[in-house]
Amino acid sequence: MDFLQILDAPIEPGGLVEWIPAVPGGLGSWRRDSRETSHNHEQHLRSAFEYRARTHREGGRESWLGVSIEFAEPLSIPSIRAAMIAYVNRHEVLRTHVVLKADHDGRYRTERYSTERETVHLKMSRIGWYTETPLLLEQVAGSFDRATAPLHWPAYRFATVARPHSFTLLFAADHSLVDGYSLVTAQYELTELYRASRDRRPPALEPAGSYLDFSDAQRRAADLEGPEHPAAQTWARFIAPYGGTFPPNPLLDDPPPAGTSPDDHEPPVIDHRPGGGAVEAAPPQPFQPSRTCLLLDDAGARRFEDFCERSGASTIGGLLGALSVAFRATTDADEFVVVMPRHTRTDAAWAHSLGWFVGLAPMAIDIHDTPDLVEAARRSTAAVTESKYGGALPFLRVADLIGVGGSPHMVVSYMDTRGTPRADVADAGGARVLRSHSYADDEVYVWVNRTPGGLRMHARYPAVGVDRVPRFLDLFARLLASTPAER
Repeated sequence: MDFLQILDAPIEPGGLVEWIPAVPGGLGSWRRDSRETSHNHEQHLRSAFEYRARTHREGGRESWLGVSIEFAEPLSIPSIRAAMIAYVNRHEVLRTHVVLKADHDGRYRTERYSTERETVHLKMSRIGWYTETPLLLEQVAGSFDRATAPLHWPAYRFATVARPHSFTLLFAADHSLVDGYSLVTAQYELTELYRASRDRRPPALEPAGSYLDFSDAQRRAADLEGPEHPAAQTWARFIAPYGGTFPPNPLLDDPPPAGTSPDDHEPPVIDHRPGGGAVEAAPPQPFQPSRTCLLLDDAGARRFEDFCERSGASTIGGLLGALSVAFRATTDADEFVVVMPRHTRTDAAWAHSLGWFVGLAPMAIDIHDTPDLVEAARRSTAAVTESKYGGALPFLRVADLIGVGGSPHMVVSYMDTRGTPRADVADAGGARVLRSHSYADDEVYVWVNRTPGGLRMHARYPAVGVDRVPRFLDLFARLLASTPAER
């Protein structure tokens, strides 16, 4: 299943319709919900709130994830409407909104409001017929960018692109509502809900727990923990050599000063408010380029997995080992310092839930002696084991406990989607995970997914002044391709 930046998605043009969630009476009819907000969600809202306060605009901070699903049949309007409404009813996170409020002393507090099942309906907006994919994608991307602002409800939107004998269903949501695994499962759920409605039968779906219940339980438990918690200790050891913050990434030619964030590099804007005065605007910052490729087919991926097992390494350790070898060759750095997202779906109740079930685990892999792939894979496997406790507390709680500054500059994610229903169909082009573009100039993200078809990579990195990242990714791919078979 490909993971693509929206403008790279190969969606066939056709008639575009946007489906906008709404509730009669607006948020004023919703009930106050006492369940606590997750730390991930609050951290995300803090960032968006501070950005809006500084720039007086919502755009430029796009952080949505989405999915596109292909159907080889004419679109049934009643069935697709029923499927999308059923999806909203199934996942409570799509029927809630968190309001962030900042007190005069700089402290934040959150208030959650929710609405019941069957209260959300969809407004159908016919946008027009498109004959060219680039123009279609520009419209969809712009619409999703505007619709998924995290400080408003709904922070998600559906769209369909219909053709005489096929159609595409698209769904996008702000990151506060979904994670990558949510979108992998969404392709099956939305397909099944559509077919069930079309065939007039009950959908064959497992129960899905509510992310709101998870958030509440996780928040209350995390807020009871102190700096002696293993996660806080793991992070404290990680940041200690770097002065309490994240180290710069030597892949970047001109890394920004320590402690800065992507928002610090946003161009100034013109304030058109009455009495606001005009500020000269700098040229728009280009969004990050991306790379998507099949690293290894299924046979090659199995060969690599066998190599890792023979080397005494895990598959994740082998991938990190290859990345660390490529990192050393590209930068001559003594350590490969990386943050790895770790899922927090630790209970079967959350297996099919829509939400942001992610913790962050830091690790520093020693590469000062230029290890070969076997040794690097072993060291990386040990580092993964040692760092696993880092994701046991949400990062915002860790930061509050020990004072971590800044944000990660090198992130590597791994996910195995082979157990997901319809994974083979999705992998053959039946569905794709999508993401918004990003403007950050101080971070490199690499996603590696194991799918039925093999190992797929998606990466994004700064657009200006970076020459090392493409070489780093090329070498990583070559290392995987050259893995020897068992003799």
